Amino acid sequence: MNPLYLLPLLALVVIGIGAVLIFVFNVGGSDDKPAKQQKAREPRTERERLPYRYGDDVIFCWGRSVWTGFFVTTTTDEHITTDELVPEALKLPNLLHQIAREFHRPQFQVMLVPRHPDLTGWVADVSERAWHPTHNYVKLIDREAERALTQGRIGAQYDVLFLMRVGQLGDSRGPGSAAVTAIADQATGVHDEYLDPAVVAEWHERADEVYAVAVDSGVEVQPMLRRDLVRVIRTCLFGHLALPDDGTAVDRRPWGAHEFELAADFRAPNHKSRLEVSVIDDDTGEDQTTYLTTLVATGWPDAIRFAKTRAWGRILKRLEFPVVVSWRGLLLPPEEFRGRGKKIRDNLEDEARDMDRASARIDSLLVDQVERANTLVDEQDSKPFPGMESQLLLTLSAPTPEELENRRKRLERLFAKTLDATVLRPKRLQYRLLYNVLPGDGDKSPIGRIAPFRRLQELDQLGVALLTTATQVGDRAVVGRDGIAKGWQGMLVGRTRDGHYPVHYSAHSAIARENGAGVVVVGASGGGKTTLALKVFHYESEAGVRCVFIDPKIDAARMAYYLAFGSQVLDAEFMRHAAEGCLGEGGCPFQPVNPSYWRDTEIIDPLRGRAGNLDPLLTSATVTEGRMHAQAMLEIFLGDQAWNRISGYVVEAFSHVVNEYDRQVAAFRTAHPDATRDDVERAVARPTTWHTLQLVVDEFERVKGAGVADTEVRDLRFAAAVLEDLRKNPYARVAFAREPTVAVDDSGKRRTIITLRGLPRAHGTSSSANIARGIIYLVTRLGFQMLEETTERDPVKGWRPQMLFVDEAYSVASTGEGRDLISFVLKQGRAFNIGVVLITQQAGDLARIESEDVDAKAAGTNQIHTVFAFRHHSDADAAQTLPLLNRATNDRPMIETLKSLRDGECVMRDVDSELASVEVDRAFFEFAAAIQSNPHLESRFKAVDPSPDVDDWRVVEEAAQLIGVGGLGAAGGGAPPVAAGPDIDGPAAYDDNGGDGESRPVRADEGISV
Repeated sequence: MNPLYLLPLLALVVIGIGAVLIFVFNVGGSDDKPAKQQKAREPRTERERLPYRYGDDVIFCWGRSVWTGFFVTTTTDEHITTDELVPEALKLPNLLHQIAREFHRPQFQVMLVPRHPDLTGWVADVSERAWHPTHNYVKLIDREAERALTQGRIGAQYDVLFLMRVGQLGDSRGPGSAAVTAIADQATGVHDEYLDPAVVAEWHERADEVYAVAVDSGVEVQPMLRRDLVRVIRTCLFGHLALPDDGTAVDRRPWGAHEFELAADFRAPNHKSRLEVSVIDDDTGEDQTTYLTTLVATGWPDAIRFAKTRAWGRILKRLEFPVVVSWRGLLLPPEEFRGRGKKIRDNLEDEARDMDRASARIDSLLVDQVERANTLVDEQDSKPFPGMESQLLLTLSAPTPEELENRRKRLERLFAKTLDATVLRPKRLQYRLLYNVLPGDGDKSPIGRIAPFRRLQELDQLGVALLTTATQVGDRAVVGRDGIAKGWQGMLVGRTRDGHYPVHYSAHSAIARENGAGVVVVGASGGGKTTLALKVFHYESEAGVRCVFIDPKIDAARMAYYLAFGSQVLDAEFMRHAAEGCLGEGGCPFQPVNPSYWRDTEIIDPLRGRAGNLDPLLTSATVTEGRMHAQAMLEIFLGDQAWNRISGYVVEAFSHVVNEYDRQVAAFRTAHPDATRDDVERAVARPTTWHTLQLVVDEFERVKGAGVADTEVRDLRFAAAVLEDLRKNPYARVAFAREPTVAVDDSGKRRTIITLRGLPRAHGTSSSANIARGIIYLVTRLGFQMLEETTERDPVKGWRPQMLFVDEAYSVASTGEGRDLISFVLKQGRAFNIGVVLITQQAGDLARIESEDVDAKAAGTNQIHTVFAFRHHSDADAAQTLPLLNRATNDRPMIETLKSLRDGECVMRDVDSELASVEVDRAFFEFAAAIQSNPHLESRFKAVDPSPDVDDWRVVEEAAQLIGVGGLGAAGGGAPPVAAGPDIDGPAAYDDNGGDGESRPVRADEGISV
């Protein structure tokens, strides 16, 4: 037969195949086709829907394939060098090596999925967890979340998801409720089925094996629950649109095809180079549109030098638009990988020989390819290793086709510049490529398996991208395989400087994750450490946490006074009335503008109370404990040299008074066998430190009157003189009570501030500095004791959470007794759910507490779970802080980082030892005014009364309009805000410069860290 006769027949066959492809696989389409000319969407059929047919919290089914997955925990890399990142780069390759050893030719998929911060869900969760929140607390966190999202202050986070195919199911539809099935089939246009529980249990066991292999490989993972799977599917499909918050994925029962169909309801007309995805807004019922396109890696260098700056996964996370990455493949055992490599080498060598025989010039690229193929085969011969046949896809989205095109070009340039790699957008294949991005098998059609999109690669290629790094820091929940979570996301502190991820913190979340109770806020004056401490203090107390703040600089008292009394704090008589303790009482000229806040606030000023109100023998739980603290206090007051000289006389005096007290208590209990502890306290007067020291003075007078030579009683005379002077000291007098009465009343309010206004600075080794350190030691011990003795318990939420804030903590930690106290407080704090915040300018002594705690090291925990390091002025101070950040003291880059931080910025080490730079957010003008202590700005900020309703608070960016000009800063001023004049460059206000008749412009954000 003449072959020419077959040509018409072949032409008809080609035309027929083309028509089938266009109709069945939706390959045609044009970006420019008018919407009205497009064919109306037909009802979805079983074949056209997404082939998810089953899902629970362990496995899911894509068509006939069974998959499982888990999240790979990311590592914060902002302050890590390239060399230090090598173990992180090997995390995914090592995982795949382990998987390849345990399973035969498994299919896998690694996904990098953006996750928009769910601050709405966070608001609901943190409100529910609050022990006893005020109405203003709920409004505070709700408005902070709204501000962060509406002003675009928060960037997307990324999750790394590892998926693996664990088996295959047969097509079966078991018996079930015919009525329910019929209704569901009619509503969704799909059919459902029922799987044998024994079959499901078998795949659960296989999934557990995969999870165990990952854990054994040293990779920290978190299980992927069904709600996570639904979020990932929706993220791939919905592009830049917000994901619906319908709560359907929370249901724990297994899902069938009906539920998946409803959860991923979308339409996606397939244009030539993009998808136009439409979803229905659940609130408005209107269609929302996003445009998607998927790029494919078509050209990839055979060798890539690993470097932090070239890690394309790390770069993608820092783009201002989200990108979904799907890297799926087939793991090849060593023998197959070697065979495939050898075949490629043989083909390349054949091509080179053919060119040589044809006397053609052999291309240098071909020579390089032959050499690399030979190297691969030789390496396999010496030490076999697995490989992969993989496909890399990247999905972009945008609200308009024009913006989508801009993002596509930018991504292609990024890969070309960074890696010398080629990523292209295949046309007429976008719907099929989207299938390959989704979790599961991907597109199984001939088009979906196009060979040029798959590459034979070594497993180490997965590490070059650094997919598992991020700049996330702060609280997170750790979910066990049983689905039980430990920890949560606390208050919103601010955002990371790199990536603008939200930063959450809660001391009690860290304790819930089996960590120590301590957090350190360290840095030089003016850097923002007090701002952060006061924000935590204010928010936590409003949430119902009982907070005690040791306040040597009266910053906390100033904040509380302003939030309660507003601009009245600028009155010259206000602090005098505060010292007298009459604020808010009848007849006092100063009445609160926020009465409920003032009712929940207690401010104690022991230095202005009667002498002895901090006497350890009176304030401690027992006299024996009080003796221990009193001796430690005296050692701090006197210094090592003086204490060593007189300690024998003092210890003997304490032994005498304690033994006498115990004798009286025993006699009383003998006479009253049913007496309670309170009965004993009322009947038997406690000794005082004053009277104890008087025994030493009396002993010297007795010996001197007996005619003993002065040389023989020289130390006793010195002891009497020193102790007499100490009792007369105007500051130390608070520790020596003449009468056995308790002066400090613990009211158990939300906020207790123990202020030490007028206390000398605790710097240096002078006697006044020693006394200041001793008093802070006493107040710290007293503050912890207030919290330790709580009896408040909620039947659902348990014991009331509590927090102790210690400002100038270095003054306590600078002595051995102080370090012992802080170590005790940190250990007991964890046991009693008490968070301990240590605010300091010098971290060296606090670092010693951490390093010397043998018990904590043995348990694998840290007493100090979180560190916020603000700006440091000197290399020496920064070097002292580095051990708390888990860095070497000679880490020069980190020292320079700490010295270069701006106001309101810090380096945070979180409970997982992640390190990232954080921008602390004051959020509201009223809060910024409350903590304003700059004498040039305070009067202008605090001239505006804060509303008792947080809904009326203004965001901090409104400062320029609120602080006004000129006389508004005067005490009691109530002039309305005046807008900045036209001659000022940008938003500004004015500040009186000293009465010379002129004014200087003040920037709106001066004194504010936004």
